[in-house]
Amino acid sequence: MLIGFSPAGVTAAVDGATVANPAALTDGRPTSIARLSGGTSAVRLRLTWPAAAGVRVVGMLGLSCPVGTSLKLTGRKAGDATYGQALGGTSLNQKVVELVDGSRAAWWVLPAGTVALVGIQVEIGVAGLDVGELFAHQAVDLPIEPGSETERIDPSIVERTLGAGVNVVARRTYRRLRFTPQTDRLQIARQGGLGGGMDWERLAMAAAGGARMSLVPRWGRDGALDTEELHRTALYGTVVAGSAGHAGGNQFRSGGWVADELPPI
Repeated sequence: MLIGFSPAGVTAAVDGATVANPAALTDGRPTSIARLSGGTSAVRLRLTWPAAAGVRVVGMLGLSCPVGTSLKLTGRKAGDATYGQALGGTSLNQKVVELVDGSRAAWWVLPAGTVALVGIQVEIGVAGLDVGELFAHQAVDLPIEPGSETERIDPSIVERTLGAGVNVVARRTYRRLRFTPQTDRLQIARQGGLGGGMDWERLAMAAAGGARMSLVPRWGRDGALDTEELHRTALYGTVVAGSAGHAGGNQFRSGGWVADELPPI
């Protein structure tokens, strides 16, 4: 499973359109909307951060443009003046997708080993649109035990009236993902063995305080990128890390981790 977390100091900018409520692009609340208007044929959204980072997961949530709208994702390396770095995968041909909950989104999983970046740009083939959230995340590939579970939580209030009718206060549903990291060696638990200096303990710290994270349980099949499975299983939200315990010798086990989705409108 890929678990993504944001580089420090991310800022957003828009080229080719006027934007209302630009802070909504990166506020961690997909229900808040940045409205882009007044463009011509395309709008370019950009994220930048101060220190070069190996981005693996990029996502756009809460889009109002039509399903099938063309998107082009490129990167910027330290020292570059433009966003001309090719990123592989579906970076040049991804389309806007309608998710099961009716919202529209686009997710990218970039190839492992993609060059470190200080920014990304998404070019959208429309003159204006609403965007709930744009993120670019570093990520670790966390081995997990079989049996992870996803459930859709419906917080709607349903009550019977005195006459046996039904009153409903409808609320937005969201997904909850439960998973358990595989029992593994000390290096994975506490010695940076997940790559990029990350391990269970550092990953738990990255998730602390309701930090926004991306989770991609399934994104490939037979060695190829499966964009349909990616868009069905990926979620953006918060993570509560499980406990870590000694399993004997140099092996450590983890308790269950829980991720709650933050859906767009």
